[in-house]
Amino acid sequence: MARDFTWNDRYAGDAAWTEWFEKCSVARCGPGSAAALRAQVESAMLSALSRAGFSRDDVGTDDPVSFFDSYFTLKGSRDSPKPLKAYFAYRIRSEGLRLVDFVCGTLFGSASGRVRDIVTDWISTCKGWKPRTVTGADGRRRQAWENAAEDGASGEELADESDPAAFLDEEPIRREVEGALSRAAAKIKVEKRLVALLFHATAHDVSLTEPVVLAALGVGKSRAYALKDKAMKALERELCGIEGFDDPLFGRILLDACESALGDGLRKALGGGA
Repeated sequence: MARDFTWNDRYAGDAAWTEWFEKCSVARCGPGSAAALRAQVESAMLSALSRAGFSRDDVGTDDPVSFFDSYFTLKGSRDSPKPLKAYFAYRIRSEGLRLVDFVCGTLFGSASGRVRDIVTDWISTCKGWKPRTVTGADGRRRQAWENAAEDGASGEELADESDPAAFLDEEPIRREVEGALSRAAAKIKVEKRLVALLFHATAHDVSLTEPVVLAALGVGKSRAYALKDKAMKALERELCGIEGFDDPLFGRILLDACESALGDGLRKALGGGA
């Protein structure tokens, strides 16, 4: 059942967030949408910054809204533009998510929302610090900054016990992801790398009519789209059976696993790293 976030009077509204997905930037949206989006994004970013133990002054003159936009357009992947926004847009469409649930839950939820990762990256970029998770004497997990002491700041954030991502080792999730890809491939009787390629292409807005994609799939244009539909449905069925599949950490690992499965040659041909 969808959660009701309509109580949040900072929600910019469906129209404003739809425009953000289309324009890729708060600044490029119309005046009304831009003002509403700025109010919500800035509030969420500064609240997460405060929870991490930092003040607005700690990140200098950087605009939190500009960094928020750049994270989605530049920092979602090592090499490709806009993968996170494309991935989230795909999820919203395929799962029939309400925009308010996505924005106030997946994106800005105080426990495990993506905003926590964005702010961690913001602090790291502005201060040049490297984040890591440590276990204190009380046995609780904390986020610490390796070289924060040089500036006389502890920079520690107590990991929220309600945040699953704070306590999950990536390796078990990676095994779940690899298993889901393998099972989906077996269901539709194709190689695992083809399911990974189709998900990668979908998440990164790569057209299936690209010659390199068609060559890797070994099919024509019409068959490529039919294969994509089968693969995405099979993968979705497998993922929905995994606890925590909609967690931001799970999504990142899924994207990484699909990119790794492409192989160096195909990854490079699609504009990724060698």
